[in-house]
Amino acid sequence: MHGDSVASTSEKQSKKRKSKKDIEIENLKKELEAVKTESMELKELAQRIQADFDNYRKRIQRENEVREKYGCEKIIVRMLDVLDTLERAIAHEKGDFRTGLEMIKAQIESILSEFGVEAFDSVGKHFDPNLHEAVAAGEGEESIVIEEYQKGYRLYDKVIRHAKVKVGRR
Repeated sequence: MHGDSVASTSEKQSKKRKSKKDIEIENLKKELEAVKTESMELKELAQRIQADFDNYRKRIQRENEVREKYGCEKIIVRMLDVLDTLERAIAHEKGDFRTGLEMIKAQIESILSEFGVEAFDSVGKHFDPNLHEAVAAGEGEESIVIEEYQKGYRLYDKVIRHAKVKVGRR
């Protein structure tokens, strides 16, 4: 009988060890699941951060392109005033001096063109408040520009100076 009790004790200890092992295995499985979950969360976080960074990089690139494209707008607008003065001088001059002024004007227009500046025609066109500033009205076809007092200019696709015009009315 004594042997039975030793065997029984040994079995109990073995079961106890097994249950301790089972508990340890269960704990390790739970720990593994927690690590897997954390790993997935970190992976998703890294993907979001990467996407945010890509969006940031693209936004900065677009902003730099806009800055490069339109960064000289203020000086160009000021140069347009100089060009207007030069055109008035040409209108009042004759001979060689006029020829020299026309050459300077052509050079300025060429430089402005290289920077994406272009004048737009207004006379005979339908009045467009996005392009024109009506400073007078006169006899003529309704809403048609009949006279241009000051040229309008675009910098690429942006109007940087509205044309000052006289608009027809009946």
